[in-house]
Amino acid sequence: MESIVSQEPLICVRCNLPVEKNAASYEVFERMHWLCFHLEFEHHDDPDRPCGDPSCPWWHIEVLRQKIVSLGEDPDQTIKLAIKDRWHL
Repeated sequence: MESIVSQEPLICVRCNLPVEKNAASYEVFERMHWLCFHLEFEHHDDPDRPCGDPSCPWWHIEVLRQKIVSLGEDPDQTIKLAIKDRWHL
């Protein structure tokens, strides 16, 4: 008979929430979410602003925002439409 092993969820030591998406890298990221690790060890600026790390999600958002503007679109309107689509408003 096969035994069922229940595995405790991996908990981020920074925010105390379960680590799911990057669970395979839990130890590599010092037992944190990737984002918590980034903010703790790599992001040396205001946490609400992009840093110099090319993997910084705020930097990605800024790059995408600039691209949307260069294409003649309004980034805020794009977000409003995405919200409307998500909740079928």
